[in-house]
Amino acid sequence: MDLPLELLQSRIERGTILLSDSFEDIDHAKFFAVIGIYKNMIAGFFFINSRIHPIISSKPELFAMQYQLRRKDYDFLRYDSFLGANELQTRSVSSIAKSMKDGQTSIVGKLTEYDLNAVLDACRNFDLFSTKEKRQFFY
Repeated sequence: MDLPLELLQSRIERGTILLSDSFEDIDHAKFFAVIGIYKNMIAGFFFINSRIHPIISSKPELFAMQYQLRRKDYDFLRYDSFLGANELQTRSVSSIAKSMKDGQTSIVGKLTEYDLNAVLDACRNFDLFSTKEKRQFFY
């Protein structure tokens, strides 16, 4: 993408959904959602999966953080999917913008206001994240 990095960075905000093939440990492109931004770091970085992994299904505290996204609300989804809000990952906004400029990452949509608020409420109310993480990224 031939836009300045600053402009690309300004498009990355809470609720933005991106598609990227820049993950070293994943052999295919993945959708992910930005749930929080603190200073120059995005967090949440929650992956969207077509199904819930069996290991997560067997752990109630992780299973509770799988949020269903309906295909009818998101044009880029092929079927109902799950936003896995059970692992907080962070990355710098500038590295995401650079991967957008390099063509590895693109913005594909935005969480509906309803879905974003429900995920934020879950993140704020479950014990998976520390008080500091909650304060920095989910409020």
